[in-house]
Amino acid sequence: MRNKYLLLILFTSIVCFKGFSQAPGCPDVSVFAPAPLCHPGECTELTADYFDTGATTSYDVSSIAYAPPYPFIGGTQVSANTDDVWSPLVTLPFSFCFYGQNYTQALVGSNGVITFDTTNFSPGPGCPWSFNQLVPNAGFPIKNAIYGVYQDIDPGVDNSFANPNINYAILGSAPCRTLVVNFSEVAQFSGTCENDATIGAQTSQIVLYETTNVIEVYVQRRVPCPSWNGGNGVIGVQNAGGTQGVTPPGRNTGSWSATNEAWRFTPNGSSIVVFEWLDSNGTVVSTDTTMSVCPTETTTYTARATYTPCGNNEPVIKTQPVVVEIDEVELGEPEDFVICAVNPPPYIFDLSQNSPLVRMGGNEFQYPVTYHLTEEDAEEGFNPIIPDNAFSTTTSVTIYVRMENALTGCSNTTSFEIIIAEAPVAGQPNDLNLCDDDGDGFVMTDLTVQNSDVLAGLDENAYTIAYFESLVDANANTPAIADPQNYNAEEGTIFVRVSTLGDDTCFDVTSFDINITELPNDVVSPASMEICDDNPNDGTASFDLTDAVNEIIAAEPAMTLDITVHETQAEADAGTNPQNYPAYVSNSQAINQIIYFRVKEAGSSLAGCYVVVPMDLTVNQSPAPAAPLTDYVLCDQTKLHDP
Repeated sequence: MRNKYLLLILFTSIVCFKGFSQAPGCPDVSVFAPAPLCHPGECTELTADYFDTGATTSYDVSSIAYAPPYPFIGGTQVSANTDDVWSPLVTLPFSFCFYGQNYTQALVGSNGVITFDTTNFSPGPGCPWSFNQLVPNAGFPIKNAIYGVYQDIDPGVDNSFANPNINYAILGSAPCRTLVVNFSEVAQFSGTCENDATIGAQTSQIVLYETTNVIEVYVQRRVPCPSWNGGNGVIGVQNAGGTQGVTPPGRNTGSWSATNEAWRFTPNGSSIVVFEWLDSNGTVVSTDTTMSVCPTETTTYTARATYTPCGNNEPVIKTQPVVVEIDEVELGEPEDFVICAVNPPPYIFDLSQNSPLVRMGGNEFQYPVTYHLTEEDAEEGFNPIIPDNAFSTTTSVTIYVRMENALTGCSNTTSFEIIIAEAPVAGQPNDLNLCDDDGDGFVMTDLTVQNSDVLAGLDENAYTIAYFESLVDANANTPAIADPQNYNAEEGTIFVRVSTLGDDTCFDVTSFDINITELPNDVVSPASMEICDDNPNDGTASFDLTDAVNEIIAAEPAMTLDITVHETQAEADAGTNPQNYPAYVSNSQAINQIIYFRVKEAGSSLAGCYVVVPMDLTVNQSPAPAAPLTDYVLCDQTKLHDP
């Protein structure tokens, strides 16, 4: 897990969305993207940052990195070669709030100052230079102003170190346009100061931001000249009455030096920003900059900061989406390693043969695979088997596989078996006795009914079974009967090969015979017989079934048949209670009787491979006289006429 956490920190630092493609005082919201989650429902924290600013009733000053967002030259020049003057009115295309008031115009003074006081000051001469008061002070010469750096400088001096350029520009785009004022390479005033290269030129920049009302001062170089006006300079802001003002530490009115430093004046009244987290449906789910989420699928969340600018302008909305990815590492199925224990241990295995199967085509550098002897080690990434291409064992063992996504730190585990198998001993299955019901010599059958007898107690998951039509094929393991469950069998011997799973060289062969009994299905019912009851009125008679039996035999001339006679269909099907024949004495209970011939191939003991045909027998009763006969007397008249 240590590797995962280190990777998480690295991943977070690389993928952080924070960074300014705009000036640093602009409205902004940024999100630190978390590392992907490894499992659905796992939780992570989302952290956002936004540029917070408040109403301009008061200010806070803080040191920031020296990184001027704009060049020091290139804007509209003012005060060119003229000392102690105010610029023409600079009209802002946006409302800028300063100490609770909205302004759209300002004046740039040639002594490093911007003022919103257009009542007491106007374009042209008159930018005060002399001061010694600390800010705030009602007697300060320029109030309602931004100082950066306010000092007595002379843009009329151009020498080996001073190349004066006081300029301003409106830069950027709504909702974060800026007024940028530069005081570039301007010498200190007075002959002693302006020609002293150790004092040199003064360069600074003031930036005013739309919407946030933030003020930044960047000082590239400020060196005081103590021989003039006490070397006084000040960085700061002050309201119109001189009752409120803020300066950085050590930068209030005084003789101080600064090189490559920057300060930010942030309004710190009631916040003008509302922060919210939105889910993928646009529903607000939190107003805290840090929140915990537990998505069950890859989900996009959005950090939103809504700014209410001054001057009744429309709210400014900044958003930053962040995708919380579910990186559930999917593993392929490794194969078990099986070896036939015909040689003594130890046995050597190349575990890395399973790596491509586990990766399923993934890049080996992005998805490293390691092998472990315990599931716990695999889950934590501890104690990998090294080298994995020559693992030695004397017994069967479970190998645990770990695959990690090196980009996300997510991992998953699976396992496979190393099986040290004894050479199989195949069982002896019984012969298959089949009934040929169409007389073609073939019977469709399922050879795999023999599997259990062939395995003879062996683990069916550790061995494979194949069926062959010759011993040579079985020993060579080719060609096997392709579909043993639907085999069109004829009489003969089938050979069965039992092989250790994963090791075809570890096998045994057994066999069984297929015996086919032909069904005498051409037999039809013999012709019915009638006979006169030779013992009147008892309903019995003796039938000679010779002709009937001959008729049955004649229907299957190519077969030798076993024939039995039964008095019921049930007895015929069961082969029970056979009757004498060919001299069969009919049943005394019926004048008309059906008998049943059970016919099968001679010598067959295969249950079900027989036919039963019925035969009608009729016993006709002998007629009896209706009444006793009387004597009949006749006179011989011939005698009477004898002479």
